[in-house]
Amino acid sequence: MEKPAAKKSSRGLKIAVVTIIIVIIVVVGVFAVWTYPRTVLSFSVSFTAGIQTENKAFGAPMLDNWVQVQVVVNSGTALWRAAILNSSSNELWNHAAAQGGQTTYNSGWMQPASGNYNFTFATIGIGSLDADITVSCKGGFW
Repeated sequence: MEKPAAKKSSRGLKIAVVTIIIVIIVVVGVFAVWTYPRTVLSFSVSFTAGIQTENKAFGAPMLDNWVQVQVVVNSGTALWRAAILNSSSNELWNHAAAQGGQTTYNSGWMQPASGNYNFTFATIGIGSLDADITVSCKGGFW
């Protein structure tokens, strides 16, 4: 008579283990999807001679605590500068370069807090500059 009770207990344990495994897989999956690297800002600039600036706002989502900037210069000759500022206009990151021809610049991954930021890209020079700028965020274990 005790065998049916043992089978019930064993079956209940199996269901509990399977349920825990499914919950863990779902939680890890949701975290992975939420924090997968994604582009939060992408724009192109085409500046002519002189001093010119482009400002764009972007948000770093919660759990995405890593940010990277990529500047792809397609053509031109100019001095350029890129910066990320927080809502208090404090500079969190910047990079400047003297540009002549095509090149790609990738910043390292920075770790600002989640929130809203301003990205500034500016040039000064006697030539023109065509570039594509991308800001990406990621989180977690990527």
